[in-house]
Amino acid sequence: MTTPLEALVVFAGGGAGAVARFAVGRAVGPLLPAVGFPWHTFTINVAGSALLGVLVALCKDRPTLLLFLGTGVCGGFTTFSTFSVETVRLLEAHRPDLALLYAGASVAAAVGSAYLAMLTLGPK
Repeated sequence: MTTPLEALVVFAGGGAGAVARFAVGRAVGPLLPAVGFPWHTFTINVAGSALLGVLVALCKDRPTLLLFLGTGVCGGFTTFSTFSVETVRLLEAHRPDLALLYAGASVAAAVGSAYLAMLTLGPK
């Protein structure tokens, strides 16, 4: 059962994460190659996955902090829905090669970065 405090903690973190995603997207977007590959979303999702892996490893005994930073901030920062739409848009643009590359690389890099963070910082 979710308590009102838990809901508020996730809400606050989600808002902060969404604003961070917007700011990072605006800041790094112009720095990334404009080749049709959605680098900004890819970068955000991989970084967010790595950060969540770090948080899961370090905040095991701090559930409220993990709710705020993990579920809230990382949940608001990363964006599976944008990834999905960008993949469909690549298919609509008759770029199945880029769509497949984007989908495969996104999953591999995001899962890999979370795994490496948890492996590196987890219990020894």
